[in-house]
Amino acid sequence: MTDTDQFSDQIDPIMELMRSKLGIRARSFPAALARAGRRLPRPIRREGQVLAEALARADNPRLRPTLDQPRLAAAAEALKSHLATLDTADRRRALALDILGALAFSLLLTAALVITLLAWRGFL
Repeated sequence: MTDTDQFSDQIDPIMELMRSKLGIRARSFPAALARAGRRLPRPIRREGQVLAEALARADNPRLRPTLDQPRLAAAAEALKSHLATLDTADRRRALALDILGALAFSLLLTAALVITLLAWRGFL
């Protein structure tokens, strides 16, 4: 097994976790990382960037020996452990509450404006 195959074996489970936990459908790991964006905390994004840069260098036979395998394994493990702890139901619940909160705020603001307009016009 070559280093590239071993490295790709580390990336594949991360891509699968990104699909299942974040709903990201991308063909490559750098694209998936870019789509994840701010849904990942900054330190985890940095670990992902380390993996994405190493993935680009792993294809080049002259640059492959320069890869820091323990660092890449640690970065992959950090990314996997973070993605494994994400709760998709909690994420959906938070999204629904955000939408309901924005809707309630809009309704309250509209009601306050209507009451203010009615009071200003002398109907109240």
